[in-house]
Amino acid sequence: MLKSIYSRIFFLCTIILLFACALTGLIIVLYANHLHEDEAYQSIDSTARIIVMRMKELYSDPDDPPDENELRAELETYTLNENIDCYLFDADGSCTVRSDYSAQPITLSAAMRDAASSKPYYRMGGSSGNFSEPTATYIERCDLGSAPYYLMMIVPVYYVSEFSAKLLVVLIIAVLVTGIVGAVLFYLNTTQLLKPVLNITRAAEAYAKGDFSARLKETGDSELDYLATTMNRMADFIDKNERSRKRFVSDISHELKTPMTTIGGFVDNILDGTIPPEQERHYLKIVSSEVQRMSRMVHSMLNISRFEEGTMALKLERFDLTHLLIKTLLLFEKKVDAKGVSVEGLEACPRTVAEADKDLMQQVFYNLTENAIKFVNKGGTLFLAVDSDDKQAHVHLRNSGEGLTEDEISHVFERFYKTDESRGRDTTGVGLGLSIVSRIMVLHGGTVTVKSVKGEYTEFIVSLPLTQEKKPEEQKETV
Repeated sequence: MLKSIYSRIFFLCTIILLFACALTGLIIVLYANHLHEDEAYQSIDSTARIIVMRMKELYSDPDDPPDENELRAELETYTLNENIDCYLFDADGSCTVRSDYSAQPITLSAAMRDAASSKPYYRMGGSSGNFSEPTATYIERCDLGSAPYYLMMIVPVYYVSEFSAKLLVVLIIAVLVTGIVGAVLFYLNTTQLLKPVLNITRAAEAYAKGDFSARLKETGDSELDYLATTMNRMADFIDKNERSRKRFVSDISHELKTPMTTIGGFVDNILDGTIPPEQERHYLKIVSSEVQRMSRMVHSMLNISRFEEGTMALKLERFDLTHLLIKTLLLFEKKVDAKGVSVEGLEACPRTVAEADKDLMQQVFYNLTENAIKFVNKGGTLFLAVDSDDKQAHVHLRNSGEGLTEDEISHVFERFYKTDESRGRDTTGVGLGLSIVSRIMVLHGGTVTVKSVKGEYTEFIVSLPLTQEKKPEEQKETV
């Protein structure tokens, strides 16, 4: 029944409220009833004082004591006017005078006489004497003349019971009204308080369905606002990753589609005889080139995944960066000669030793050199330089040519990014080279930056720490 936290809290608080109201009301009823009973006792005691004084006046003359009729007439006055039955008992408990006309004999027990010997005896209880309604019994010892007597008064106190009953009804009504009003106020207040929580729940449900557009507003409550801000940041992060994932899937699908279409088309043409036998070798070379391109793409994608998952471990060693740069440049000797590119700056490059992963740094130099040669203008210039300071080594690769715009510079390290111009005249790249360079440099604690002037040149600057900081676990192993 009470499955939700809200329902459990609601019913628990309602029960506590009703219990608190009932307990408070009961205490008030008992206290008010006590005051009312005390007021009744004071009234009865005051009447007893008057009667006792009147009895003493009648017995003031020892030579002329009052007779029974005179005493009865005096007591009957209170019976007729105040509805009080009065009885006068002697020391033995025998009734000498009574104000009622009942023929039933009445005596005062020794226990009652002992109870009233030192101070008046007062008891409020059920019906007694000639009354069927609740009554109060009052007994007081008094000396009349030279003999002890006991005055007993039986007073109806139904008004006390009626007062208690009415007060109890008022209490029940008050508790019910308070409980209902409290429950309504608690419901409205709690609903208002839980509204941000419900909004968070709805937003979380939307996130679970893949909709990350929902954003939570601040409510003024510090705890909920902090939670809302955290949820919004989480949504932004997930949304960004989701867009990146979709873009990545779209890009990789597009990049794989082109070589697969080329391969499929040429293979089908060879099989159905559209391509003459003497040209098959030429087209098979194209197919082989496309297969190698797809292989490079898959290899690059695996490297990027390893970078992003943090599973790429560095194999650190000390080596000469300048020597590695020259060795990498020699791999492109044919392409450099084919474009008539002049290489400058190598003769001024000093020997620079740094600690890094040699294979990964060769991939950095390979990707940057390949990119520079790809976009250098025919007969242009390729400039290389190496310098260092106390902490870092800096490798510069600059090629003359069309250069990049500000917008292209801001996207150049994104995976699969190519400028519109390069797409039209380059089909060998996969758009991952510079992205891999950026990730390798981050892994080494270095940076790669680009400077360019449109229509003049493009320059990439690789900054690498001369020594790599060891991780805490590596330091422990060394010790």
